[in-house]
Amino acid sequence: MSDAPSTSCTEGAASGGPADPQGGTRVTTLELFFDLAFVFNFTQLARLLSRDMTPRGLLQVLLIFWLLWWMYGGYAWLTNHLPPQRKRHRLLLLLGMASFLVLGLATPNAFDGDGVAFGVGYLLIVSVHAALFAFGGPKAARNMLSIAPFHLVVALLLVVAGLLDGPVVYALWAGAVLLEVVAPMVTGVSGFELRPSHFVERHGLLMIIALGDSFLALGIGSDGAQAGLSMVTTAVLIFVIPACLWWVYFDESEKARRAEYALECQDAHQRSRLALAAFFYAHVPMLLGLILIAAAVKKTIAAPYEPLALAPGVALALGVSLYLAGIAWFHGILKIGPQRFHCAAALLGIAAVPLGHLLAAVVEVALLGLLIVSAVISEHRWSRRMGHLVHRTDPVRTAAQLEVFRP
Repeated sequence: MSDAPSTSCTEGAASGGPADPQGGTRVTTLELFFDLAFVFNFTQLARLLSRDMTPRGLLQVLLIFWLLWWMYGGYAWLTNHLPPQRKRHRLLLLLGMASFLVLGLATPNAFDGDGVAFGVGYLLIVSVHAALFAFGGPKAARNMLSIAPFHLVVALLLVVAGLLDGPVVYALWAGAVLLEVVAPMVTGVSGFELRPSHFVERHGLLMIIALGDSFLALGIGSDGAQAGLSMVTTAVLIFVIPACLWWVYFDESEKARRAEYALECQDAHQRSRLALAAFFYAHVPMLLGLILIAAAVKKTIAAPYEPLALAPGVALALGVSLYLAGIAWFHGILKIGPQRFHCAAALLGIAAVPLGHLLAAVVEVALLGLLIVSAVISEHRWSRRMGHLVHRTDPVRTAAQLEVFRP
């Protein structure tokens, strides 16, 4: 299949929805259950950062997050290729969930006593992942055989790091992350028959759960305090942040259809490359942003009308800025939405830090909420101006036309 869109793709766009050449299999309830278990790790990362809002704590969160997100991506590609329909597949996937639970329990102290538990949990996760791919047929097994050695070496590095102390621990973790970064460059991503509708839906559901986790941080941060006027007002203002971040990502399902369409009208190799760039790398700043927001909210809601300490103030603003920057990156890869305004809003978000630190936490929250609402309005204006192009033309011509309208 060439890079030029097929007739079926054009017809799918004209009808207002894409025609998935790989079939329209939906995400299963077991996959959604798996994602719930995975997001528990985000809760633990937010807990770790809330406890230690220092450069060291942030470094630990970054190292742990990358390894967790990399293996989640591996399982997302796995179930896209091999839906968990047989009992043995489901049992192995449940074992993978249990492994993520072990990692989540070990995460808060992964650099302080629980490193071996984390490493063993990671070893179990990569072993289950390889075993499941072995059931996917000879082609899938060959693809996994090329990347499995990287996973095993990473797991062993983590186990060794758990047995040691001092700077060498961070060196081993950094080496593990570097191996996972290099792995797709060495092995490539060709050979996978990606089903766009399932892949886009799977990551959308994960984002809903992750956004919900940042919302639940409101309740945790209140710590059972009375629901007075100041508490309720601040909680509602903070709620605007995840609510509008949801809107920016989903745009009432229109963006999901655009993303599916952008993937479907590519050949298998280019589709895999776009999927890796858009749904792995571009989602990194979004998810890290949500972790930072969840960690900061716990500190912010405790004293909303007092000056906010510098560390949680930076975490809150940086979280929003990272999320908006990730959205802009995501839009740019797939050509499905505006970029310039989101990048500008991401930069302006940092300006909210001194206001919260010098005036009050609620001032920073209000300013960040205003920026995200502006991003939502930008999305709406872009959709109104460009929606007819997205739905009625092929993606190659659309991409060229969208470059003219890049708000």
